[in-house]
Amino acid sequence: MSVPNRFKVTILLFTIVCFAMICQPLLAFQEEPVFQGKKFAEWEALLKVNSDYDKLSDAEKEKSSRSRRAGLIALELMANSLDKRILPAMVLVLKNDPDEKLRETAALSLMRVALKMAEKTKSSSARQYAAEALKETLEKDKSIRVKEIAASSLGKIVPESAPAIPILVLAIKQKDTGLRVAAADALRRLGPEAKGAAPDLRALALDATADIISKSFAFLALGNLKDVESIPALLQTVQDAKMPLELRLPAANAISMMGGEAGGAFSEKLGLLLVDESTPKDLKIALSITLDSQESFAYPAWKSMVPALKDRDAAVRSIILHCLGNIGAKLQKDFKVVQVAVLACVNDSALEVRLAAVETLGRWGPELADDEVVKKIEGLTKDTAKEMRETAATVLKRLKGTSSN
Repeated sequence: MSVPNRFKVTILLFTIVCFAMICQPLLAFQEEPVFQGKKFAEWEALLKVNSDYDKLSDAEKEKSSRSRRAGLIALELMANSLDKRILPAMVLVLKNDPDEKLRETAALSLMRVALKMAEKTKSSSARQYAAEALKETLEKDKSIRVKEIAASSLGKIVPESAPAIPILVLAIKQKDTGLRVAAADALRRLGPEAKGAAPDLRALALDATADIISKSFAFLALGNLKDVESIPALLQTVQDAKMPLELRLPAANAISMMGGEAGGAFSEKLGLLLVDESTPKDLKIALSITLDSQESFAYPAWKSMVPALKDRDAAVRSIILHCLGNIGAKLQKDFKVVQVAVLACVNDSALEVRLAAVETLGRWGPELADDEVVKKIEGLTKDTAKEMRETAATVLKRLKGTSSN
């Protein structure tokens, strides 16, 4: 007996549905992450702490911790699977494991996995989940070291870690150096979003009893927060010859981060330090970088930059030349004085300085070039150094162009 076509279609659809229902568990089983022959659930089971853990001997506790650590590492190595159970399993370890070292590992693993998952999924949900768990750890964990790792990890998950700012502020008020540094660095990474933390960072930076490392990280955080109210204290630190170099350098760097917001009045004072023979070499380099950070910031210091072109350190001379390249058009009536000084650097003993001088002339462009400059550059296209010949040839093409090019 033949079966009508409409029944054939019905039977076919029914067969497909039944097959899908039968295969569903099989497919789910096949999709479960596997590492070194063990499924996710098997590795996750290793993370559980024995109910009688406190009664175990030290050797047994160590063995149990090694097993749990192996499970935690395996879960991190399965992150590419994007299995939704991975992050919650790590959070359980972070919140509940009795082993301080394992909670530290969990904090780091949670941060790394969240970043990886967020990158692969193009979604911030994993980062938000991890940031919330790390925030709670920073607030509630009893271990200073775990808190330190949590704070450091929060700094890697910005801007999702912004809700943790109040807890990070509390952390910089603690006496432990590691925790304060981690929290200050996290606030630095959050940038202007952590503006509300500036008063407490200022307090740490100016605390005479605080250690140098904590104070230096507070300086850098204030710089990235662009906290202009801290500039007088930063400048005072940079100028104070009695201050350790380890504080004067980050203070200068902090001003550099603020760029034009720091105001030109301060650049003149930095310029005077730049040409002071008693200023340490490393600080002079930092000051040069600070002045080079933004055109509007550097211009008022140009009178100090000219003598700085004769500084003993080639790095200082090179950076200042780059800085002068930024502000050439602003010099107006004083331009000729600066041009003569830059032209003199074309004969510098250090090739890096000579190259910087030629590049500066090129950056000023044809509008500020005269016959003397063009003739000098033409001669350098035959220089014995290949780098100079190539740089001079490039600059010459620009100088022979027009302002509309």
